[in-house]
Amino acid sequence: MNEKNITKHIDWFCYHVVSEKLLSAEDCTAVLDAIEGEDLTPTVDLIIQVAHDNELCANIDRLNELKDMSKQEADVFGFPSRSIFSPSSAPLTPRAPAAPTTRPTPPTPPTAPPASPTAISNAAPLSPANAPSWLQGWPDLNEAAGLDYPQAKNLLNDFLHRARQEKCSDVHLSAGAYPFVRRYKEVVYVPGQNILSQEASERLNLAPLTEEQREEFIANHDLDYSYSITLQDRYRTNLLKQRLGVAGAYRIIDSTVRSIRDLGFKNPEIVEKLTTNNQGLILVTGPAGCGKSTTLAALVDYVNRNRKDHIISVEDPIEIIHHPKGCNVTQRELNSHTRSFGNALRAALREDPDVIVIGEMRDLETIEMAIHSSETGHLVIGTLNTSSAADTMNRILDVFPYNQQAQIRAMVAESLKGVICQQLYTNINGDGVVMGAEIMLGTLAISNLIREGKTFQIDSTLQTGRNIGMSTMEQSHVDLFKAGVRSYDQTIPYVKNQELIREMQVFEAQRMGTRKAEATAAAAATGSNQKRKWF
Repeated sequence: MNEKNITKHIDWFCYHVVSEKLLSAEDCTAVLDAIEGEDLTPTVDLIIQVAHDNELCANIDRLNELKDMSKQEADVFGFPSRSIFSPSSAPLTPRAPAAPTTRPTPPTPPTAPPASPTAISNAAPLSPANAPSWLQGWPDLNEAAGLDYPQAKNLLNDFLHRARQEKCSDVHLSAGAYPFVRRYKEVVYVPGQNILSQEASERLNLAPLTEEQREEFIANHDLDYSYSITLQDRYRTNLLKQRLGVAGAYRIIDSTVRSIRDLGFKNPEIVEKLTTNNQGLILVTGPAGCGKSTTLAALVDYVNRNRKDHIISVEDPIEIIHHPKGCNVTQRELNSHTRSFGNALRAALREDPDVIVIGEMRDLETIEMAIHSSETGHLVIGTLNTSSAADTMNRILDVFPYNQQAQIRAMVAESLKGVICQQLYTNINGDGVVMGAEIMLGTLAISNLIREGKTFQIDSTLQTGRNIGMSTMEQSHVDLFKAGVRSYDQTIPYVKNQELIREMQVFEAQRMGTRKAEATAAAAATGSNQKRKWF
């Protein structure tokens, strides 16, 4: 039996059928051997077919129920913590199945080719002995159900501290699921943990809350707040009620503010120059988890260091704390300090601001206030969840009624100073992330396209504006590839422009030629004529 054919779905299915004594472990192994013997890729459907054809199990309805349940568990949990194919209960270790005494009849080959096996995920639960060093020795959350709130809070703090130490970006503690973290864009289950019970998850996630916050969560079943263990140890937190109980997502907030030059922009001086405007609109956009908050904090910190102004920020919740350096910084948090973004922005215009920072422009009122504020002598910096500069313009315009859109286009065309659309990607070594960024500057050509509603032409204008610092996301991917921080295989799925693809192919061929020449020279220097094997 080829262990590479044991997908997460198959592993969960076999685990359940053996647990319910519908099939034995030997039966499962024999069925898989029979399928592979016909040069077919094993699937759960084929396993059920062989079990039925060979009269190994009469309860086909239950097998089909377990098939659907196993698919859901495989999608959520990865591999099961215990596998019938591994005595050590570690799904990624070599399996030693017992040889069956009889071999079932192989199935009739299907008319359509079977689906390819699911790739083994890095997020699959591992036993502590097989886990990499950074996943060993985490605090054990298994006993959280028996703790009072102060004890559960200490346990949660220890777990969050370890996540910060290991450079994770998020921690998830959810009832009915293994505790897991996100590290370098990959979801990884923490080994040595049990699935959190409803009581344990509730204890851990509600432990840091005040009585007022607990009452709000019980009433609304959702809560956003900033959890501060110390001023340098803070977490943006969302609690929710879901089907299996309470769940919490903890975003780890950097203890220090990164500078614009440390973020990975190809031309950081272009981004820095945007903050020198005395009025106008700067937008930082991208999907969730792309580093918008980090870039926003870097922009605010640059203004704080290099100007003598009054900065007012409205956030939900407050993430990075900015201490006055050159500027006076007033930070307000939704619900704690103001009822809504709209209320805070209306009040801000009477509070003598020079720079207004909006944590998220999420509705019509907030976007409208941001545009008006940028026209009345203020520099407005805000974030949006969009995937490109053109989508950003469409999103801003589409929230307004049709009869207002011409006026809004004219206002945005006049006030827009720049759009930074970014995304994070795993680096070539898999031990960090790098940023790709689309940069759009508020040039006369861009302003005319916005005013005339021709946002579909923005991409071509970005390509022709490279000499002044503009860049498309595709060009940013190519730049990361040429810088050696992303591989050819990692980059090529994101590039559709044929000229850029040819440019990458030429560059990769030259780089491989250089490597081959260096390898030949090294072999000659050592006197080795041993033939090398290339993959």
